[in-house]
Amino acid sequence: MIAEQQPQSVTELAALTGRTVSNVSRTLKTLGKYNLVEMEKSPNGLAVKLQYQSMLLLIQPLE
Repeated sequence: MIAEQQPQSVTELAALTGRTVSNVSRTLKTLGKYNLVEMEKSPNGLAVKLQYQSMLLLIQPLE
């Protein structure tokens, strides 16, 4: 969604995903710890920059 929509702020990304700003912010901080995203200052606040052009996230259920 970030690559397709290119939100200019965390607030805009939250609106696009239907999640709260605090929830999105927390998720982005976690992704940032693993160098998957980078936060940059923008006129609208903080913008998200992807570190990789494409990424596959695989989630498997706990057994």
